[in-house]
Amino acid sequence: MTRILATSTVSAALTGLALMAAGHGVFAQDDAALWGGLAEGGKVVMMRHTQSEEASAEVSMHLAEDGDCSTEQNLSAEGREQAEERGARFQEHGVTVDAVLSSEFCRARETAELAFGDYESWNALNLAETLPASEAEWLMEDVRERIGDFSGEGNLVMVSHRSNINTITFQQTEPGDMVVVEPDGFGGFTVLGTIVRQ
Repeated sequence: MTRILATSTVSAALTGLALMAAGHGVFAQDDAALWGGLAEGGKVVMMRHTQSEEASAEVSMHLAEDGDCSTEQNLSAEGREQAEERGARFQEHGVTVDAVLSSEFCRARETAELAFGDYESWNALNLAETLPASEAEWLMEDVRERIGDFSGEGNLVMVSHRSNINTITFQQTEPGDMVVVEPDGFGGFTVLGTIVRQ
C-alpha cells in the first residue's frame, strides 16, 4: 500500500515514483479484499472511463463547450457494456456509493451515467493534457484534497482519465480499471490497490 499526501511537491512525486519502481508487490490487497473494503465504506475510487472508440489525437483531446458529444471521442459499444458491468459489480458486492464525480468529457460522463446513474461533472477531473497550464497544478491539488477530506459512510467515485489517475495515485490503468484509496483523515490518503476490469 502507498500513502500519498495531498501535496503537489516534487518530493511527494518522487516518493510515489520510487514506490512504483519497487514493484507491484507493494499493493498486497486482492480484489476480494478491495471489494470488502469498499463495502465497509469511507473509500474513494478513481475509475478510468471504459473503452472508447478509435479517434485521432485531436478528437480525443477535444472537449465540446456545448456538451455536443458528436464532436468528441465516445465510448464504443464494448465500452458501454463495460460501464454497465462496473456498476453491476458494485451492486453485487453491496457497495454503497455516496456520490459520483466525472470529468466533463463525454466518454467519462457516459461511463459514470451507465455505471452509476446520477453523477456530477467536475472540471478538475478533465483530461490532464487539456487543462489550462496556469490551472492544472491547483486543479490536481483540488482532486487530492477532495480525496483526502472524504469521510462519507459510503464511497466516493471519480471517473477520469489515465494520465490524471497516474498523476494522483501513481498507478497505471486500463479502461474501466479502478484504483481504490483510503483517506487518512489528515488530508492524505493510502492507495489500497487496483481492481482490474476483467
